[in-house]
Amino acid sequence: MAAALPRQGALPGYRVNSAPEARTGAEKSDHSVRPAACQPLEDARSGVFADSAAGARVPISPLKFAPPTETLTFTSYRPRGAAAHLASLTTALDACPSFSMPTRYGERVSVDVARAEDQVSAGDASVSFRLHWATTAKGFTSDTYVLVTTVRSGEAILTDVADTGVGSQLSDAKKRAFLPKPDERLLKSQADALGRAQHA
Repeated sequence: MAAALPRQGALPGYRVNSAPEARTGAEKSDHSVRPAACQPLEDARSGVFADSAAGARVPISPLKFAPPTETLTFTSYRPRGAAAHLASLTTALDACPSFSMPTRYGERVSVDVARAEDQVSAGDASVSFRLHWATTAKGFTSDTYVLVTTVRSGEAILTDVADTGVGSQLSDAKKRAFLPKPDERLLKSQADALGRAQHA
């Protein structure tokens, strides 16, 4: 898998912000989501891939104006594990128009869930979904918008998480300008690299 990890200068239009962070596959879900059937969606967003064999996270950022936070996570699985992971996301999306989860401030928020309007075509199979929630801290309310795209390539998974936060006082039109957007070229190139690394 190491051969698939992007290095600085390897992603047109993006910078690689730091060296890859190894993931052992031993990360555990905190099971804080309600209903429990929706937990796979939050795990994908937060980078918990408990059934993976190994992985690595690579933080990136677009060179042009775009959401401020984006992370690519590459995970390898034992036979049939990658397909099972993708299936768990599809099942959760079918069951969950919304869910609740705790924030770092200790409150529970309601999270809206929706499949992304533009599904990407990359790897062997993929799914993209959006999450949205609002939080209030020190009298200021903000909206968080997240786009999660998961691509399966053989027995490995690429997960792209892009998120942005905006003030709730903005108009809906201005908020839409900040929504994370899928980059199919990026996802296809990284899924292809992941596929090649498995056959190297």
